Amino acid sequence: MPFTRFVQPGRVALVNYGPEAGQLVLIVDVLDANRVLVDGPGQARRQLNLKRLALTDLVVALEKRGAKATACKKAWEAAKVSETFAASAWGKKLARRAARAALDDLGRHKALMARMARGKAARAALAK
Repeated sequence: MPFTRFVQPGRVALVNYGPEAGQLVLIVDVLDANRVLVDGPGQARRQLNLKRLALTDLVVALEKRGAKATACKKAWEAAKVSETFAASAWGKKLARRAARAALDDLGRHKALMARMARGKAARAALAK
């Protein structure tokens, strides 16, 4: 089977466009071929276009389609979605990218010097 990430109630998705970009949401219901109803911790329930979502591997067990916000919140916390995503390679990459974007001039300079030192060490190891 070529696809493993299906658009389904309980699927966790990452918003990749718009003012909510970078936030995790839970698909509560599929409205049509292009739109889903999403909910998330600290967010209002709303409909989003599937083009704005990136599906993750995480699936939360919901009682039924269109579950209430309290049921979604309990399932989210029971599955420890935020912690699981933060521990994944995708979450770590986003955290690295955010940390790098938050650097000031001195931090960027230190990162450059560290990268240069790693490259120099790698070249020296290959030269042997």
